[in-house]
Amino acid sequence: METNKKIPKWVIAEAVTDCNDVHEFAQKYRKPKRFTGQGEAYVQVVMSSHLWDIERQGYTSISHHDNITGRMLNYIPKDSTRNPTELQDTNL
Repeated sequence: METNKKIPKWVIAEAVTDCNDVHEFAQKYRKPKRFTGQGEAYVQVVMSSHLWDIERQGYTSISHHDNITGRMLNYIPKDSTRNPTELQDTNL
């Protein structure tokens, strides 16, 4: 299912570039207490959500509440079929 062919500018501006895959992104940037500290079933649900986001919109995010930096971060897969230079006209 494709609902968004263009990645917004704000997503690209807050995208990390130091992760090889979404699993590394989650492990590196999610607060352990709010991720692995909730048990394996919770980890699986969160990872499924990340993968669904990528499939549907070409990127996934971690809110500022759930990540170690205190700000929203995004992950755009390097092999994404969506070209990050194709930006939406709005900053929505």
